[in-house]
Amino acid sequence: MIKKNKIKNTSLITSALSLILLTGSSTIHAENQKEQCAGVVKAGLSDCASAEHICAGMNTDDSNEADWLWLPAGTCKKIIGAHTLTSDDPNKVE
Repeated sequence: MIKKNKIKNTSLITSALSLILLTGSSTIHAENQKEQCAGVVKAGLSDCASAEHICAGMNTDDSNEADWLWLPAGTCKKIIGAHTLTSDDPNKVE
């Protein structure tokens, strides 16, 4: 009887740990997803080149529509004046 309870408890613990690990990995995956958010970058702080310059950090004016930052997915739509670069945008980096 004791052996059956021990096996049952071990199974429950294993199932619980598996569930925790699976839930945690999907949260980590969501946190790692980024989007290119344009129109809100301070001068000199862009994350990459754009149609107007060849390197990160070379933007010379604030809030330029072409300059962008990597932000966690879903953040850009919460910022006034910001827009997420679409796949047909010439400034989009894959």
